[in-house]
Amino acid sequence: MKVNVLALNSKIFLVAITLLTVSFFSASAQTAITVSTDKTSYTDGDTITISGKVTDQLHIPISMTIKDSSHNVAYIGQTNPNTDGTYSLQAVAGGSTWKTAGVYEVDVTYGGPDKTATTTFEFTSGPAQVQNQTNTTTPAIPEFGPLAVSIFAISIAVIITYAKMRPTFKI
Repeated sequence: MKVNVLALNSKIFLVAITLLTVSFFSASAQTAITVSTDKTSYTDGDTITISGKVTDQLHIPISMTIKDSSHNVAYIGQTNPNTDGTYSLQAVAGGSTWKTAGVYEVDVTYGGPDKTATTTFEFTSGPAQVQNQTNTTTPAIPEFGPLAVSIFAISIAVIITYAKMRPTFKI
């Protein structure tokens, strides 16, 4: 009878740990960042206004990278989000790092690889063709990052500790 009670309590314990882990994943999935540009096309010397919003304040800078279609870095910058979660950063299109015309990608990161967003725009050598049109924002898609590893490690440690205690129940 002791074995049956212990097996039942172990299963309940494992289910509880699983639910706890899932709730932590859900909590970490709420941090997101969005990004957009003020135009869809820029030419040499144009000012690119990059803006967006974060849902949670992590009190760290937002990192931004602009890359050409060959993934060569054309611009790197950082900014801090405002108290309402919005942010804005300006970059000047053109110069020695803007080697080719084509589609450029803006990648923003806020706190880790699971909190990123991307948008694109066209860089041309002539005048910008489309003005005042905002690109679609891409929300962050959470991944199994450092928080998940920590939760998994704690769960394993608790299971091992619980198994070593081997509680006995008398009926």
